[in-house]
Amino acid sequence: MKRTRYLLLLKAYKKIFSEDQNKFVSFPRKRKSNVPASIEIPRVDSRQKCRYTASRSFMAIIDAGHWGMTFFLFCVPVMYFFLFPHVAFAQGYDDPLTFQGVDHTVLQSAASRAAGGTAIGLQNDVGLMFINPAVLMSLKNVQVSIGGLEQHTNTNQAQHYSPLKYYSNFSLLMEGLTGGIPNPSDTIIVTNPNAGDTVQRPYDNIGPDWSHLKTKSLPVQIMIGIPFSIGEAKFVAGVGAVEYADLDHYYQNSNVLTPSIGNERPVPVALPASDSAPFRTNWSSFLRTRSGAIQGYGAALSLLLGGKISLGASGLLLSGSSDDYEQHLGRGTLTFYRSYFRLDSVYDHVTKTGTSDYSGTEITLSGIYRGKYVSVGISAKPPTTITRKFNSIIKTDTTGYSSSSAVSGEDKMQLPWRGTAGISLAIARDVTLGLEYELRSYASAVYTDASGNESNPWLTSSLFHVGAEYTPLPWLVLRVGVRQQAEVFEEAGNPLEGDPVSYSIYSLGCGVLYEGFHLNVTYEYSRMKYDDLWQTNVNLNSEIRNGLVADIAYEIPSLW
Repeated sequence: MKRTRYLLLLKAYKKIFSEDQNKFVSFPRKRKSNVPASIEIPRVDSRQKCRYTASRSFMAIIDAGHWGMTFFLFCVPVMYFFLFPHVAFAQGYDDPLTFQGVDHTVLQSAASRAAGGTAIGLQNDVGLMFINPAVLMSLKNVQVSIGGLEQHTNTNQAQHYSPLKYYSNFSLLMEGLTGGIPNPSDTIIVTNPNAGDTVQRPYDNIGPDWSHLKTKSLPVQIMIGIPFSIGEAKFVAGVGAVEYADLDHYYQNSNVLTPSIGNERPVPVALPASDSAPFRTNWSSFLRTRSGAIQGYGAALSLLLGGKISLGASGLLLSGSSDDYEQHLGRGTLTFYRSYFRLDSVYDHVTKTGTSDYSGTEITLSGIYRGKYVSVGISAKPPTTITRKFNSIIKTDTTGYSSSSAVSGEDKMQLPWRGTAGISLAIARDVTLGLEYELRSYASAVYTDASGNESNPWLTSSLFHVGAEYTPLPWLVLRVGVRQQAEVFEEAGNPLEGDPVSYSIYSLGCGVLYEGFHLNVTYEYSRMKYDDLWQTNVNLNSEIRNGLVADIAYEIPSLW
């Protein structure tokens, strides 16, 4: 569907912007000639490589001896070419590390993860203490729990470029395909030669596509819940330490242009009016990576009202750290003239290595009404602020110059109200179905940088969680579920501004009860896919995760 959107957008721009060729790239028409016809954009299967068609046409023109006309014969359906840099809310062109990963909060209960992230229908699970503290009221005895996970992540990106009307060799350069094109023949006499009369080739072997694999194992929670009574009032109290947020992050773009070209927003700019007023941009490779986590330490309390209503509250003190790394490798300087471009070499390496320390608090309030066949509940998280203190070393190495400098500061993210509401249905004696709706109003989150400037860089999302629990035997519980997940950024070139990247997490698991021990094991699978769309290219991004989550709890028999 997203790749079909790519073609529809191109066709729409053909109709609107094909009149003024000083600003917009018009769509080509078929020509009666022995030279191959202008390249048409392929039917949008993004794996279909239009670059090979470009290469074959390019070779045919060289063989025909029309080198001087090469840059005028490659007409493709593209939108207007140069735009101002930077699109807000995207995964990033070469954005620095700030609060990436803080929104990736962790579900600490293996049973809840198996049931699609639902919590209202689950009972006797101390692992839900900080997800929905009202559930604590279902504990029968003192319960101690410990859990962890192992996760395998495969992240990759593939870039596909369309040949440009005035700069046909540009797409081949960006995709690293110029090695298949020979230099023009020395026998061809060219009057007033320029950079357009030869093949512009990269000065390195960096390719556009990349893949990153990572496996990690870590503890998720350790908790204890204790039921007690004061007079006629019944309470359950709990304390615990949990993994609050997974800060691991990896992003790479081997074709960063500064100023960037090909962005669809905010506004277009004209092509160079003449060769005496060219457009220059720096070409580099960018990498950023972060490894770390935020832990939470806190307590919870639940009480029973009227026999069917339970209320709960929990609080966490947040503390964590991450190792941060950013790298810019200069690949050259591109100078665009009216009908050709030139690539000049540069030596420019900039690295930024440092750490970030995080602190904050989080409070959760919840309530559940339990009926014989239907239970309903709600939980809410009031506004809170997470602060990051960072220290970094920036090293710059250019031709004839190198330097090192220390940078430190503090920024913060103020999170707004967030909440979940849901229902649990006992559709059979041993089958329970859970449905929950989660609202993350992150568009209201306020980011304050080290200079005191405020912005709203995140996006709001509405998510559904669905899960089922089946108890075929008194000691065995089977669970299955699916939950929506969303990032706080959108695709570059997204036609629906404000619509974040989203995907689904599929899960299944089981619970085993034996002699007071509760063992819950869950398998999770997710595949996030999104396409960053520019007027010159599309970047196909995907992240596949396979995870195994387990926790074991022991229920201490009551002594009174």
